[in-house]
Amino acid sequence: MKKRVLPLLLALCVLLLIPHAASANAPVPDPLQIKVECKNVEPGTVLVAMFAGEDGVFHPDEFIGPGVVTETRTTFGFRRGESDTQMYLEVTHPDGAVAQSNTMPVKGDDEFSYDGKTNVLSVRTRTVATSCLGDIFLFLLTIVAELLAAFALTVLVEFLLGLCFRMKPIRYVIIANLITNIPMNIVLMILSGFAGSVGYWIALIVLEIIVCVVEYLIYRIKYRDRKRWYVLLFAVVANAASLAAGLLLLNLLF
Repeated sequence: MKKRVLPLLLALCVLLLIPHAASANAPVPDPLQIKVECKNVEPGTVLVAMFAGEDGVFHPDEFIGPGVVTETRTTFGFRRGESDTQMYLEVTHPDGAVAQSNTMPVKGDDEFSYDGKTNVLSVRTRTVATSCLGDIFLFLLTIVAELLAAFALTVLVEFLLGLCFRMKPIRYVIIANLITNIPMNIVLMILSGFAGSVGYWIALIVLEIIVCVVEYLIYRIKYRDRKRWYVLLFAVVANAASLAAGLLLLNLLF
């Protein structure tokens, strides 16, 4: 292995330490996840999300369970059932008093706000605070970190497979993934906000097929002496392996 390859591999490994999104692809959104931002709530208060379907029979969140408030402003995650269409919060104060918020319809990965003073549950608009440059910078930095981590993992996996297929030059793996991996993940990030789980997976499959075709054409230019089926096999195996490695690592981290 050439000496100049070693620093590149080391840099890729360092990028993989970014815990935010060490995945070959953007994480799959959970359409059943419900986030509730709480404010003006006394520490020690216990919040239980109560969900109901069309039958109107409410039941507590059985997936994540109750949340215990430790700060006056905090965010909890709850998970509804597939057939649940409405929710309210059951609030148990530190003194034992129990209150019930208003009932709200739920769908998709909705986000809500709960005000402890008024005991009102309302829909929270998910926007980036444009008035705060620090928040915008952190938001953009997070996206860049996710793209770099996904790119690094994909390049590392495909380079190692390239050694097995005797297609060694790492610069062609990097070039191929600059053209395919980063644009694909940007599209997946955009779709993850509104496409839902099924739409996300359909888009992922379609994009993976396009990526395989594009990378096959790129490797064909470099490896003209290899049989076409061999180059195509490498492109398919490399992308399947990077996708599997990303999903596996994502499950281990989260």
